[in-house]
Amino acid sequence: MDTKITKEFLQEHFCKHDTLTLYKPDGTAVVITKQYDYAVTGGYHKYTFKDYESLEAFYKKHHLCLKPVIAIG
Repeated sequence: MDTKITKEFLQEHFCKHDTLTLYKPDGTAVVITKQYDYAVTGGYHKYTFKDYESLEAFYKKHHLCLKPVIAIG
C-alpha cells in the first residue's frame, strides 16, 4: 500500500469529505479537518482572516457596516 500523500490526493479527498484520519507509527490517530477562512474582496484587494475575531476587528478598524450609509454634506 502506498503511504505517500500527494497534493492531488488531498484535493480529491477534501472535495468529497470534510475530515481525513491518519495514523502515527504507534497507532495514534490524527484527524485533519477542512476549515474555511473568512475573506473580504473588493476594490482590487483581497483580505483573508483565520477566525471571526480578526475579521470583526478589521471591520471595526475600518468602520464598515452591513447597512448602507448616506452622507449628506
